[in-house]
Amino acid sequence: MSRLIIVALFLASLALAWSVFCNGGIEASDWGVTLLILGCVSVCYWLFSRRIRRAPPLAAWLRWLILLLPVYLIAQLVPLPGSVLQILSPSRASLLRNLEGAISNVNIAPLSVNPPASVLRLMMILGCIATFLLIREITWRFPGKRWGTAIPLIVIGALEAALGMFQVFAGWPSANSTGTYGNRDHFAGLLEIVLPFATLGGLAILRSSRNRLVSTASSAMKACAVWAIAAMIFLAIMYSLSRMGFLVALAVLFIAGALTIRPKLQSPTWRWSSLGVITAAVILMFVFFPPTQLIQRFAEISSTDKISADTRLSLWKETLPLISEYRLFGCGFGGFESVFLKYQAVAANFSVQFAHNDYLQYLAELGFFGFSILAAILAGVFRPIFRATLRTADENRRLLDIACFSAFTAVLLHSLVDFNMYIPANAMTLSWIAGIGSANQQS
Repeated sequence: MSRLIIVALFLASLALAWSVFCNGGIEASDWGVTLLILGCVSVCYWLFSRRIRRAPPLAAWLRWLILLLPVYLIAQLVPLPGSVLQILSPSRASLLRNLEGAISNVNIAPLSVNPPASVLRLMMILGCIATFLLIREITWRFPGKRWGTAIPLIVIGALEAALGMFQVFAGWPSANSTGTYGNRDHFAGLLEIVLPFATLGGLAILRSSRNRLVSTASSAMKACAVWAIAAMIFLAIMYSLSRMGFLVALAVLFIAGALTIRPKLQSPTWRWSSLGVITAAVILMFVFFPPTQLIQRFAEISSTDKISADTRLSLWKETLPLISEYRLFGCGFGGFESVFLKYQAVAANFSVQFAHNDYLQYLAELGFFGFSILAAILAGVFRPIFRATLRTADENRRLLDIACFSAFTAVLLHSLVDFNMYIPANAMTLSWIAGIGSANQQS
């Protein structure tokens, strides 16, 4: 394995760690450092790596869609005459006409209602695309050791979880874990993506040792260390007191367990029995594991100073007319806050920046065309990984596929009630995992 690959993986890991440890990279300056590191390592890799040893190309349609997404986002920033805006987005044209009384000679504007915010979101997407392509290449260059590119995720998750548990112990009994994040749900969102890799990583170590006839005791110690990290990550999620985070973590463990054990059993009776045992275990964890503080949060119906469950539902309903008005090309990536005030009837004391539902907000900001491009890209990466969890014969590769599938599922579930994919570090982590999963599908 060349030194270039090792250095590239180290620097990419450093870029991810920087964004994670700087409050998820939500500040433009912090994300700028991540992009600088990621950009330099990507340029160096593509310039100096040997072409004959690169990963097989993506499907042509998927390559074009990945290229089309940033082009579409740039198109939202291109100034257009009012007459063109009237055709493409009547609501955006109406906003432009409203400025005529305050500013003279204003007759052009972009589709985005907030171009500076759109530029920042574009930078996030470019970073995620660069991460996906780079990690896919690096993973491909790890023959027989494709779990190697998952190690940085486990290490970063372990450090975040350790800091979170330190916060809990230092402030017991009233503190909760947030790690380097300012929001418990986004902290839990990161850890639930990493959890399946730590959970299944130990099992992969044990099964690999059987094939290579290495020391059983040494492999068992390594596996136990990885499982200890998985336990700490799960505890940190639980003590973050994020309700959805805890539920998603349980779902991740259920999916990982079901896909790992059930296909290995030949008898249908044993398969259904194993599924029942796993289900019962997850239910027992839900009943007996949560601390008192988390149980109290589940019992809460509403809150006067926080976005409650009822308020979230109202925000979703109020986002629907926004989607309808900007249905084709959206209000611009990052423009949700700028236009939502027109539709906002609840949480009047708050400036609502997010719809607390990634699907609704991406649809509102990207419109039907942009959302379709993004959904097609995700489906193009996600579908082969899901199929591989059931069909791959190599057990080590199948465990990695299961970990990737579980992480994707975690994001898809948590995005129903939160905006984890608007946190640059979390989006970058998912792109990292997508790169691992894509490379693992190649023989």
